[in-house]
Amino acid sequence: MKWGCLVVAALPAFEAPTMAQVTDKPGDTEVVSRIAPTQRPGPVFQECQKLAPMARATIFVRDIEESLKLYRDILGLKPMFDNAWKGKGINAIMGTEDKELRATVLMAGDSIQGNLGIYQLSNEKGTPPPAKGTDTRIGDVAVVFPTNDIWNLTKKIQDAGYEMISPPVTLIERPEYEVQPVEMMFRDPDGVLVNLVQAGVLNKK
Repeated sequence: MKWGCLVVAALPAFEAPTMAQVTDKPGDTEVVSRIAPTQRPGPVFQECQKLAPMARATIFVRDIEESLKLYRDILGLKPMFDNAWKGKGINAIMGTEDKELRATVLMAGDSIQGNLGIYQLSNEKGTPPPAKGTDTRIGDVAVVFPTNDIWNLTKKIQDAGYEMISPPVTLIERPEYEVQPVEMMFRDPDGVLVNLVQAGVLNKK
């Protein structure tokens, strides 16, 4: 027996919040769904586990429609939900005042894990910071996706004019592979690094 550990069953199915779920008092928080939310099974916590695998990474973007051209239209992620938020509750969690938020969550396949949130604040003032260039540095954040179509996606990314860090390369040559694994990296419209990784093919012998 392990003291201090708790086995927690699966949480209720995931569902994007509705008005009734997020409003404690009139005017606190208002959310409007652009895409109807779908129910997904929640995470399962094993003994002594305090965190489930990351549900998603979220990036705050200048222009959500420009970001969707990359993540939805080129990379093929599909919207899980798309909500517009305003009010005290959403500003409290973000540490902001009088901001409105559009929140789109994209998914690969039907997984509830490893998804990507693309959020845009309205009523923003000032000039957004520029993209960070063709090298990587402290403070960079990368989102990493496995792929089985790296060459075709790389061409689409290059043709669309995104800033390339590296074309597909093999990091270490492995003699046991008939086809070497490769990966590439580029920056999205807001300078966030995107890393695509394609597995190799082992020798048949």
